[in-house]
Amino acid sequence: MSSNLDLNNISKDEIEKLFHIQSENVKKLNSASNENKLYLYKYYKQATVGNINIDPPGFFNFEAKEKYKAWKSVEDTSTIIAMKKYIIKTYELL
Repeated sequence: MSSNLDLNNISKDEIEKLFHIQSENVKKLNSASNENKLYLYKYYKQATVGNINIDPPGFFNFEAKEKYKAWKSVEDTSTIIAMKKYIIKTYELL
């Protein structure tokens, strides 16, 4: 599939199934930029956990800070929208 994937005409159940399939498929990804990894991370966390529920990491924990900021940036995004964004990105990368 391409990045022109249209997820607007499929059911919530189908989106959830596709999200879980793609979250497994993405493990086969050989390489991805840090930007793409953070994109996938933030929408995966938003889809599976919801709004960020952890304290900000310490100043010198740079990787954790970037992950925190990424996830925080999608706060209040609905589960379905987060799943759709994650799915589309996985199709672009795989």
